[in-house]
Amino acid sequence: MIEIFLSLIFFVTLSVSSGLFCLRYILHLERNIFKLSEIGLIGITFLTFLSFLIHFFFPLNTNINLIIVISLLFLGLFKNTNFFFNSIKKNYLISIITLFIVFLMTLNYDPHEDYGYYHLPYIINIISEKIIFGLSNLQPQFGWNSSWLNFSSIFYLPILGLNGVHMSNPILFFFVLYLFLEIAFSKNDQYSISRYFLLTLSFYIIIKFSRIAAHGFDFPANIFLLLSFYYFLKLTETFDNFKLEKYFIILLMFSTLAITIKLSTFMAPLIVFASLFIIKLKNIKKRSVIISFLFCSIFFLFWIIQQFIYSGCFVPMFEFTCLKHVNWYTFEISNSINAVTGAVNKSVRDYTGTLTEEEYLRNFNWVSTWFNRNKTEFIEHISALLIPFFIIFIFNLKYLNSYKNNIFDKKNNTILLSTIFLFSTIGLFFWFIKSPVIRFGIPYLFVFSFFFIIFILKYVLKINLILNRGIIITLFLSLIFNASKNFNRVYSFENRDGFWPKILEVEYSTKKIENYSVNFPDSKIISTQHQFCWSIPFICHIDSGKGINIYKKNNYIFINQVSN
Repeated sequence: MIEIFLSLIFFVTLSVSSGLFCLRYILHLERNIFKLSEIGLIGITFLTFLSFLIHFFFPLNTNINLIIVISLLFLGLFKNTNFFFNSIKKNYLISIITLFIVFLMTLNYDPHEDYGYYHLPYIINIISEKIIFGLSNLQPQFGWNSSWLNFSSIFYLPILGLNGVHMSNPILFFFVLYLFLEIAFSKNDQYSISRYFLLTLSFYIIIKFSRIAAHGFDFPANIFLLLSFYYFLKLTETFDNFKLEKYFIILLMFSTLAITIKLSTFMAPLIVFASLFIIKLKNIKKRSVIISFLFCSIFFLFWIIQQFIYSGCFVPMFEFTCLKHVNWYTFEISNSINAVTGAVNKSVRDYTGTLTEEEYLRNFNWVSTWFNRNKTEFIEHISALLIPFFIIFIFNLKYLNSYKNNIFDKKNNTILLSTIFLFSTIGLFFWFIKSPVIRFGIPYLFVFSFFFIIFILKYVLKINLILNRGIIITLFLSLIFNASKNFNRVYSFENRDGFWPKILEVEYSTKKIENYSVNFPDSKIISTQHQFCWSIPFICHIDSGKGINIYKKNNYIFINQVSN
């Protein structure tokens, strides 16, 4: 338990240090204009960027990661030690609350259902070998990998080992919760739409995502996209050049990270383009904006190159991006991805009728089955959003019309309204048509729901928004709910063997392919999870090496498909 607590403190310090390093040496920005939570989130973005760069040439093993960590701690905190500790001291109550909540959430959490299938096996590959050409020939899921797994691999360090890679989501939640509390306790911009947006988001996240086990890398992708939208709203509310610069740089970095974590955040570029238009109108031409744009362009390029090296496709979901003549190209990977995500995500497994799978997926025949399968989850999400909102609404009933709030009446808000409309409608349309899993559509569902409520209050009920009372009480109730759920989970946990998340130990066998040893699951226990690679040593192939060829060229490993 103490090891988890100390690990949280260590990785929080590392993330802040990385953020300070990035601000000073990469973006050339003053640290004082950023909140501690923002610096930590920028640090996570920079660490992810660094993981891409280094993995092109080295495996992210304990030795390489230790060098990275020591260097960033020294260079990041050098001349910034007082700033770091003063920031913690200034917000000591926020620091204590956040650390307690996240520590409790981390104890004994169960890894995501896909963790042993391809999350952890991907991490095993990345910590064992530098970038592998044709990695998706080992397992197609590696072809649409997430940058979040690259980031997690940085935490593979001596002493902690694979336990460290479990800390990526808790560290993210720490800084997100820290930001929520900073805004909740702040007296600035009390009547701004951005503040209402973030407060509503905070209650929703604290209540609905109270368990790390449910996060996977959907949560990181969604939260970075929603935070990008928050900073876009901030951008529309100010004419201060320093703030405009800060908000644009943050939303640009978060949008880039979001889309490399998961392509379900495909509307992120819209936020960036709308923001570029705004800063052009407001005549911002600072060098730091250009540098940040260059940094994010290189970051995205690294991700695209990694996708191509893994699969032979720049974006494996789209066949036109594939170069099929390269010998490591994963045959039919685009069709495989589209077939699997389309059928499974439209609840084909729950269908009990007489239609074939092809007929089921046509003409919206799947909608009724899908709705019945997901209606309970919909209710849970809507409740987590609406209940805190209405509690605050009740606290502010007699003050609702005492202040004229011009949220949507200001001049030059055409860009804002257009962006809200396009983000919500296009996002929801493609989510519903392509992959209607609720967790994939959370950013679009949340933005649509929030602004729909605002529209009803302002233009239908003619209520001017002033929702400043009851915020701390509602936040306190949300945190109590979160903590009680996790306390009950930890207290009722049976067969406790330490407090780290459990990694399933799977028996395996080995066979030789050329000069390489290929491991594969060979468990006597019959279960779906025991058929996965989990932490089986590199190279692990679920199909025991059938249909693949492995060789080395220019000191890089290549894996290509062969006929059985």
